[in-house]
Amino acid sequence: MPLRRRLPALVLVAVVAVGAAACSSSSSSSSASTASAASTAGASSAPGGTLGGTADTTTPAASLTGAGASSAQPFLTRAFYDYNRTNPKLTVNYSAAGSAVGISDIQAGTVTFGQSEIPMSASDQAKATGGPILQVPIDLGGVAISYNVPGAPTNLQLDGNQLADIYLGTVTDWHQIDSSIPAGTTIVPVHRADSSGPGYDLDQYLIDTSPAWVTAIGTTTASKTWPKANVGVGQQLNSGVATYVKQTPGAIGFVEYAYALQNGFTNAALRNTSGSYVAPSIASIAAAGSHATDLSSANFNIVDAPGNATYPLANFSWSLIYQKQKSTDTGIALGKLLDWIATTGQRNAQPLGYAPMPANAQAVAHTALLQLQGADGSALFAS
Repeated sequence: MPLRRRLPALVLVAVVAVGAAACSSSSSSSSASTASAASTAGASSAPGGTLGGTADTTTPAASLTGAGASSAQPFLTRAFYDYNRTNPKLTVNYSAAGSAVGISDIQAGTVTFGQSEIPMSASDQAKATGGPILQVPIDLGGVAISYNVPGAPTNLQLDGNQLADIYLGTVTDWHQIDSSIPAGTTIVPVHRADSSGPGYDLDQYLIDTSPAWVTAIGTTTASKTWPKANVGVGQQLNSGVATYVKQTPGAIGFVEYAYALQNGFTNAALRNTSGSYVAPSIASIAAAGSHATDLSSANFNIVDAPGNATYPLANFSWSLIYQKQKSTDTGIALGKLLDWIATTGQRNAQPLGYAPMPANAQAVAHTALLQLQGADGSALFAS
């Protein structure tokens, strides 16, 4: 929920004696000066000063490295470019190798930050070689169910049971899904061959909506590894799935909505928990994000969130950083960059197929970044 600050009311009592009034004025001025000095001292005692606004674009010179989710790549590429134009002293080299790589690389300490659609679990964090991990939400996206089916309607509607039939191989002809599609059109289900956030989200949706899916996979816990890899075709990363769907008549696959837009895909409208069929869009993804009122790295799931206009496959993407930074300059540059992306940088979201993060998600990011420390354990930023 939005954070609100209640300000104490000041009641001024008129005093006839001029001397008393002057004394009161002097005392108030002294108190204000003391408070201001204390605030300034607090900010100056932290090497990074404060986070927010124009302060975020003033950093030490640094070259940052990152690896992880391909789903976030279109947004991050634009954000890094815009930030570098404002602050040329900071450069970022990001490898969109997938969420699993983002987690393993930050665990090994070979990158400045990792990126994952699904936050690190407690067991993941226990393998981190550099101490506690901070997890910072930086974008809000959706997973499109894109199809390349000659003769199919552009407003194809699918529910969880139909999608489960497709990805279990129970139904193999598009005519069985929609009678307007010519019989004999073979369904080619495409999934991620690598560990992925989009796969996790679709698995969660099918667990929530299809008893047949739960029976087939034997669990009610979603997995980043696609559980039915023996059905259909596996491809690496969002780009691999998108390329295969685009080149293969009869194909259906799941990709980050930004990739669906880039490729001009036709996307299915999915049945949500309210019974409405909703296609991915900025508005329907934002509707899903609005339900993350208690967002945290342990409470991140917004799959099949309520609301008639809510798209059921939406998620936040998370930057993974060590709380204790080996280099003060690198830590300051990293903290200010991520704070800028989570706030001002959200202006880049909508044109690329992401919804701007709601205010409460931005606050979660800001609060996490205030916990950054230098090598000696002291705070890098003033609260």
